[in-house]
Amino acid sequence: MLCKNYAKQLYEIAESQNGYFTAKQALASGYSDRMQTYHVQNGDWIRESRGIFKLASYPPVQEPELMVWYLWSCNRAEEPQAVFSHDTALQIYSLSSWNSQNIHMTVPPSFRRMVVPDVLRLHHRHLDKKDIAIRHSVPVTKPLKTIVDLLIDGHTPRKYIKEGLEEALDQNLILPGEIADAKLTEEERTLFEDLMRKTA
Repeated sequence: MLCKNYAKQLYEIAESQNGYFTAKQALASGYSDRMQTYHVQNGDWIRESRGIFKLASYPPVQEPELMVWYLWSCNRAEEPQAVFSHDTALQIYSLSSWNSQNIHMTVPPSFRRMVVPDVLRLHHRHLDKKDIAIRHSVPVTKPLKTIVDLLIDGHTPRKYIKEGLEEALDQNLILPGEIADAKLTEEERTLFEDLMRKTA
């Protein structure tokens, strides 16, 4: 009965995370380090990254790597800190034909890791909750915020940012009222309005 309770508790956690969970979450559910090793060796769990697993029996999901990186960003309290942004957010919304080889995530200014995988590009800054949406069960900056961030950072070719804005407007992912109400700095609004004029 106890093992069944372990499994039920862990499944509930994994279900909310597209089938993924951390070693600490498994430990909190009752699975010791030894039991975790056993379930990996037995094929019940798949080790996706250091300290991150997936239930082998869980159905496939779209964009599975997003949850792995989201869980990678957990703090000591097991609270994920990252929001997918910039080029990665553009790709999640399928806006423009730009295809970055990196995963871009915005994290709090205090976020630190001893080792950051080469594929990751971390942007340290605060985000307003109103600038965040949920896609594939993970947080992503909304299209307007994404476009503004790309303009400010200046690393993505401008033609793809313009393409992304055009597609976002066509799909009503950015509405006129949202633009008017956006809390943008003078620099952000100037860059955005200039791009808007070029899409007209």
